[in-house]
Amino acid sequence: MHNDSDNDNEKHNHHHINIPDNRSRIYDYIKNKPGSHLRKINKELTLAMGDTQYHLRNLEKSGVVKSKRIGIYKVYYTVSILEGREESILATLQQETPREIVIHILEHAGATQSEIADHMGFSSPTINWHMSNLIEIGLVRAQKDRHFVKYYIKGDIKDITSLLKLYYPTIWSKLSSRLADLFLDLSTASRSYSVGVANEDIIINRKKQQVIEKEEYEDQDNDEDKHKKIGEQ
Repeated sequence: MHNDSDNDNEKHNHHHINIPDNRSRIYDYIKNKPGSHLRKINKELTLAMGDTQYHLRNLEKSGVVKSKRIGIYKVYYTVSILEGREESILATLQQETPREIVIHILEHAGATQSEIADHMGFSSPTINWHMSNLIEIGLVRAQKDRHFVKYYIKGDIKDITSLLKLYYPTIWSKLSSRLADLFLDLSTASRSYSVGVANEDIIINRKKQQVIEKEEYEDQDNDEDKHKKIGEQ
């Protein structure tokens, strides 16, 4: 038989179980999806905007979460995330369109703006806006090639692929096989090129040797003719 004290404990436990610790939920979300901005956190956790802002402020004050403005967004990370390039990559990967652009350039280095626009299904001005942001934060570089501007990943590609693998395993599993095929094709092409160059070098060296042998033979004939003339005199 339960007494009043037991009933109070049951009510307290029931109350504790059914009301989640929103601050912990927000922290766990940021830990698993670093680089997320306020509206995304708020939407995916279905919290009131005021509550989300309140808990984020307290998490920052307590020193377990930090924020940074990247582009038009203020994004959040746990303090374990390295500053600089890692922050920029994670913030980019959290946004679907920039993430898809970066992945496309990973697979198609040197893609032009129109090629990226066709792949994404967006207008050129929209892609141009995203490319400007990616260049500004140092993830992409542009290179003029005659009448076209081509885009490449700036810096070590592994910085991006390692974070994709860690925080986006589903995307990475699809991408890794495609990248593996791409690198295999590049490797095969490189080997073919190397073999071709080596064969060309062999042919050139043979021709050089033939020329040298011919010149030596002609010099020898000339010497013999000289000796004959001297003998005749």
